[in-house]
Amino acid sequence: MEILAMKNNFDYTVIKSTRKWWYCRCKDALCNWSVRAEGMDGSAYFMINQCEERHSCAPSKKSNFGKTASARTIGRLIQHRYGDANDGPKPNDIIDFMRLDHSCEITYGHTWEAREFAIAAARGIPDRSYAKIPSYLHMLKEANPGTHTHCEINDKGRFMYLFMAFGQSVRGYYNASEGGVLLVATAVDGNSNLYPIAFGVVDSENDDSWGWFFRQLKVVIDDCQYLAFVSDRNSSIAKAIGTVYPQSAHGICIHHLLTNVVAFFKTKGFTALVEKASRAYRFTEFEEHITQIFDMSPELGRYLQEADVRKWARSLFPGSMYDIRTTNPAESINSVLRVPREYPVIHLLDSIRELFTQWFYECRLVSSKHLDPLTAEVEKKIDRRIVKAKGFNVYKTDNVKSVVKRDIYDCHVDLERRTCTCGKYDIGKIPCRHAIPAIYSRGLEVHRFTDAFYSTTAWRTTYEESINPIAVP
Repeated sequence: MEILAMKNNFDYTVIKSTRKWWYCRCKDALCNWSVRAEGMDGSAYFMINQCEERHSCAPSKKSNFGKTASARTIGRLIQHRYGDANDGPKPNDIIDFMRLDHSCEITYGHTWEAREFAIAAARGIPDRSYAKIPSYLHMLKEANPGTHTHCEINDKGRFMYLFMAFGQSVRGYYNASEGGVLLVATAVDGNSNLYPIAFGVVDSENDDSWGWFFRQLKVVIDDCQYLAFVSDRNSSIAKAIGTVYPQSAHGICIHHLLTNVVAFFKTKGFTALVEKASRAYRFTEFEEHITQIFDMSPELGRYLQEADVRKWARSLFPGSMYDIRTTNPAESINSVLRVPREYPVIHLLDSIRELFTQWFYECRLVSSKHLDPLTAEVEKKIDRRIVKAKGFNVYKTDNVKSVVKRDIYDCHVDLERRTCTCGKYDIGKIPCRHAIPAIYSRGLEVHRFTDAFYSTTAWRTTYEESINPIAVP
């Protein structure tokens, strides 16, 4: 109401203000303008049930420009612009904003009060925020069916852990999946976009907190042999995965491994060799590089063996990794939430919810307009491989097997098993440059030999549900 009065140059008097009724009228006693509103049951909102819209008071009788919004109201108008006290508009920016957008002149002191309120509102008060967790989680589950949340406190009533996984995200993962401190479990969709699954807020990273997080994750994501995790070399994560998800495969992020190699082994050239060994699709190629590493530095070779080559070497990984070799997806989510992570927990949770809501909407919009059989990124990848495949010779050995020649080495392609001796088709689940001419030689289409995960249908299904907002308690 303050904003309306400010924009339309009038002042008003609040006659009645309770949780049930709110009534105001024009400051001029002879004016007919008034508004009556009734509080909605179970809500902080009011519904206007009577309104006299036109002012009958004479403009010439006014002695000022009308009501000026309070510092609290102005603060609410600008609070979304504050990531922290160092970001967001300065007092002079707020004065310009109110003048240009709301035709209102305010003093510097009034502006400073509004700025302080906006920062406090954006950051919140931690103790109050923790007290609101149960009601927030309840409303979140009511608005988003299938959502799993869990909050734990210790014997002294102190906050310890919080877990949140949206039902829409979990269902989308199963329809098309690849498989204090903020903990994040993130997948990647068929178009190589980030696909967050679950979040946890814990007091610290240790065996107990990671074990708790994975036990909560297992409520929504079942353990199976096709599931794969990629993490840094945190021993607590490895222990939790081994205990809670014994059937799944566990890989370590190659970027973290290379960072350790640089830190512990100063000789130039080692990092490039380890990177080549990890990147190799064929075991014979991996053997060449790892042998060279042992010849140059037995100590580094032993370090890489102790890290377990099956966890970082692409050609030896035992599960379905879909060619994801880093923790970049989770770190990207952490980067997006860099500022909200500093907020009290309720504001952090709602920032995550808001991110999900926008993310799902944008991806749903993009995927709905895409008409090709496979996702946009996979179509581009196949197009590049088609160019590389030109000039290869295909020799069929039966209805599904072929030998493809005229590359650096001959490759054996099996379209029924969807494998190629180059290793790329097996690991990435997308036809490699040898499989494509083998498919063409039979008059067939490439998308029919690509994993269903990369289909446009699966992409759309992943985002077919909306993440619903709620009123923050």
